[in-house]
Amino acid sequence: MKQVLSLLFVLILTSRVHAQEARLETAVAKLNNAATIGDYQQLANEFTRLSAASPGEWLPIYYAAVSNMKLAFLQKGNPERAMLFSNQAEDQIKKAEEIAKPANNQKDLSEIYCVYSFVNRSRVEADPVTNGRKYGPVAAEQLAKARKLDAANPRALYLDGLIKFQTPPMWGGDKKKAKELFEAAIKQFAQPPASAIAPQWGKKDCEAMLK
Repeated sequence: MKQVLSLLFVLILTSRVHAQEARLETAVAKLNNAATIGDYQQLANEFTRLSAASPGEWLPIYYAAVSNMKLAFLQKGNPERAMLFSNQAEDQIKKAEEIAKPANNQKDLSEIYCVYSFVNRSRVEADPVTNGRKYGPVAAEQLAKARKLDAANPRALYLDGLIKFQTPPMWGGDKKKAKELFEAAIKQFAQPPASAIAPQWGKKDCEAMLK
């Protein structure tokens, strides 16, 4: 009887794990095609629920941070609301770092520091005059970490290009170098992701910048 109950428990647990992975895979696929505030808000809620169900996994809370980071960038003309989403994204990416750091997987940590950098860039974009000096250097430091951990990370390459594109030449901006970085990112985006739930967002944004 004990063996039957143990087997039943294992089967139920396995079924739940598979269902959780399927939900995460579906949400990641939606994230790749998201475009509106409504899209990202729905995904932020879904990834947060998935994270609560799998507190020992870094990817669900990482994707919640990505969704809120995207929401921050979409708050045009509303810096206070943008900062609310940025702060929420930072809290979530910190949790992802805490979960992932003990394993010391350099590619995973590169993805995390890339989002850290994007979050601080969203703060700069929300209010450049007030936030530029405070968060710009932090974003640059985190991006440098991301690139050092994984020089081929397409999201890090794209963000590096975006910064060089948006920065005035007198402060180190370089649109020619930005284009080179976007092209390098596109080559890396062409490589298949490690899995259906591995980080893969950003390709459309990079393609839009090249156009």
